[in-house]
Amino acid sequence: MSADGPVGKPGRRAVVGGLSAAVLALLSGCGFKPLYGRAGAGAPVAEFSFIEIGPIADRTGQLLRIALEERLTPRGRPSVPRYMLEVGLKESRSDLVIQRDASSTRAKLRIDASWVLKDLATSAPLLRGASQSTTTFNIVESEFATISAENDARRRAGIEIADDIRLRLGLYFNRRRTG
Repeated sequence: MSADGPVGKPGRRAVVGGLSAAVLALLSGCGFKPLYGRAGAGAPVAEFSFIEIGPIADRTGQLLRIALEERLTPRGRPSVPRYMLEVGLKESRSDLVIQRDASSTRAKLRIDASWVLKDLATSAPLLRGASQSTTTFNIVESEFATISAENDARRRAGIEIADDIRLRLGLYFNRRRTG
């Protein structure tokens, strides 16, 4: 008997290893490439460092801008930007769980972002998009706790929108580089 099972029968480790190798072989055969992987100097991530993020109004806009900076320009603002990312936000809140006394215990926060990436040399729009996020939070007796929960919902929504914008920008720069 071997460590993997009876002699002559493949063990679980061998089967999983064989399946993993087969999946990797299929992915490499179809031209699969990771979007943010090291593909040379023209990789989409390199273009992110040339994006200037414009001011975004209100506290929700500040949270989104921080999330975008962390994802697009983590080393700081570009010294010579090539692109400008402009974002507009619309926020709405609705109560979800309404009790008999007309009070609610849960709320939904929806944030819609419309954005445009512009070439700074020509001011021409290169890419437009819309992203949205819906988060929920509890409404409790403590007003401080409710405000904290609502602020956390805004922060989470900003992160989701920033991730979506980063993905779309990465796809745009990748297509531009390979197309």
